[in-house]
Order: sequence, then structure tokens, then C-alpha cells
Amino acid sequence: MKHNVIILTSGMSGSSVLAGVISQSGYWLGKATSRAPFDTYENIRLIELNQKILRQAGYFWKDVADIPPPSTQKIKALQEDIDLTEFNYFIDECIQHKPFLWKDPRLSYTIYFWEKLLDLSTFKFFLMTRDLKQSWIGGVLRAKRAISLENQKNIENNCTNQALRFFNEHKLDYCHVTFEDLISNPQNTLAKINRFIDEKLTIDDIQKIYKGSLYSIRWNEIDYLKARLRFLYYRYIAKEEILFPRLERIVKNG
Repeated sequence: MKHNVIILTSGMSGSSVLAGVISQSGYWLGKATSRAPFDTYENIRLIELNQKILRQAGYFWKDVADIPPPSTQKIKALQEDIDLTEFNYFIDECIQHKPFLWKDPRLSYTIYFWEKLLDLSTFKFFLMTRDLKQSWIGGVLRAKRAISLENQKNIENNCTNQALRFFNEHKLDYCHVTFEDLISNPQNTLAKINRFIDEKLTIDDIQKIYKGSLYSIRWNEIDYLKARLRFLYYRYIAKEEILFPRLERIVKNG
């Protein structure tokens, strides 16, 4: 019997490609998935519940890209304070469609809420990361996020460290996949994934999801220079650099 899959990631890591590839083997993603603007393969209801968890824990951003990050201590304590009905209902719905796949960057923090509601033995866990420079270039050039390389590093490390702590606390095996390995060395990376979840994913499954070129990294040194120039424009001319902690809340309490 197949295990369900949870992918923990910081976002901007290429995790949507990994989720899309694994889903080719019949993993349920939900009634609808989020598109931002591409398909993230993230269950919309999971996102809604994760945002509610974060709000109830006193964190008011839609994403987890703030410094300091959400408090896992407050998230853990929520189970004693809120009605769990809608969360258990959602889990039951997913189980009815098993095997299912959860992927949402917020999970690196909200997993500390879900951990007591889930049977962790029925899951296989992935940690998806990306080379820091590659994710930063993509953030500046593609997503137009005016974040310094150092702040990008802090955000990614915060998410990754929480994921690793979760694995260690529960003594869970996990499969670490980097986006660079997935696209530049797809055969070996797919073999690693297939062994971990006992599947038979192929290069064709990657090409159905990833529209870029395989066997090479996404961004080169020229792209890095372009990103540096654009970031300097954001910082010194447009005055649009994102500073932390962010002060203007995107999501209001409630």
C-alpha cells in the first residue's frame, strides 16, 4: 500500500516541480490546487487551514517569509485552544482519497500543529531545498521580490531548520531533494525518489511538469549579475527593498 507524501520546503525551491512529478503516480492533490500564476500543486483547503493556524498563533502574513518566523511553540500550543473539527474533517477527506500529497511552504511550521492529528507512520517525507543563489536570482528576476541575499538565506534556513527539527524529534526518515539535482541530474535523482516511495517515475514525468531545460541549472552568472543590478535598483532608486520584520500586515486577525 502506498504511503501518503508530505513535502517540507521554504518556497521558491522548485518544490512545485517535485510535487507535480510525484503526483503523476496517482497522489491526490485536493479538489483544487493553488495557481500563483503557475500550478503549485498545493491543496487550496490545506493552504486555508495553514493560514488559519498561523493567524491563531499570532502570525499575520499569508506566507512564512518574515523575520522572525512563526513561533512553533505557539503553533504547538494551539491544539489545546481551538476547535479541531474542521482540521479532522479535512484529514478524513484526504484519507478517503489516499494516497494524497501535501505541499505548502507553511507546513515547515504548521506541521507542529498537524503532527498530533496525523498518523505519521502512513507518510513519506521529503525535504526540498535549492541553492541559495539560484533561489535568490529567481526571486528577484522572476518573482520581483526585493529581498537581500542575506535575508533570503535567513528565511530559507529558518524553514529548513524547523523541518529538520521535526524529522529529528519524531525520528523520521526523509528524502532530501535539491532542485538543482532534479533538473541537472534527473536520472539519478528520480532513482533516489523512486526507491524512497517505491514508484517508477521517469524523465517523461518531469518533462510533463517542468518546461525548462534539463541537464543544466536554471540561472547562470549573467542572470546573477542582472539580479544584482535589479536589486540595487530596488534598494537605492525605487526604494522598494523588503525590510524585516515587515510592518504592514497582509492578513488581518480573525
